[in-house]
Amino acid sequence: MPTQPSNPIDSSGGDGDGHEYENQSPIQSSSGDQREAFQIAAQAAFGSGDPHPSEATPGGIEARNLESWARSQRQIVEAARFESLLLISNRTSEHKVFHCKDTDRAIKHTWPGVYGQVPSPSNKHLDRRNASPSEYLKRMALQLQVFGGDIQFEGVFISDEPSLIIGQPAGEPSLVISQQWYEKSGIATNELIHDFLVQEGFRPVPASYFGWYRPEDRVIIVDAKPDNFVLTDSGLVPIDLQMIQFTEDQLIEADLSGDPTAPVIFIPRP
Repeated sequence: MPTQPSNPIDSSGGDGDGHEYENQSPIQSSSGDQREAFQIAAQAAFGSGDPHPSEATPGGIEARNLESWARSQRQIVEAARFESLLLISNRTSEHKVFHCKDTDRAIKHTWPGVYGQVPSPSNKHLDRRNASPSEYLKRMALQLQVFGGDIQFEGVFISDEPSLIIGQPAGEPSLVISQQWYEKSGIATNELIHDFLVQEGFRPVPASYFGWYRPEDRVIIVDAKPDNFVLTDSGLVPIDLQMIQFTEDQLIEADLSGDPTAPVIFIPRP
């Protein structure tokens, strides 16, 4: 296991742009060990935040930090790891998805050079943007905090595939995660998702990409559509949500700082 940094981040902190790791309002969860692994990796990717003359973007700086840390901590996932796995999907915008029959888990790695997306405020509107490596890792930790579940950080995969970002070299690191494999018992409809998220204290955000907002702790979700949920015998399970925790200033920028006294259901997760 990697050595914990002296000042580990809390995924409930930060300004949404990867520039801070301050602790904000607490979010309860029971998946502490899994969250910690994502938090440690996010801190390693973020590093000092100092610019590097050969790196054009913060994402490039973080990718360099991430690879260096993964090699030092023996967190590199070799290509052979995927050879025995059943390919489930190579068409999603964020991940290549496999099924490991031995462990009955979904194994995912991000596409080279891209690390998913996160919600973003934009001129009185809730939008989304490409995430940096640390933001992707914080996003996974936040999903564990808010919804619980079973998501594990597996390491970093370095392939010779070209980056999906124009101008970036081949061999950019991908992040590897795994999740419990769920068998479907029905269809996850928008109506079921609405009821589930309302029960969890969220309210829908009009004119957004399947956006939701929880006033209790400023957690924002986008892309909350049926292909990111699984309906099981035990109920609806979120699989892969684009999430972040906004600051008060970001709420204002996204026009989400309305009446805080409006009724909302909030059920803390044990």
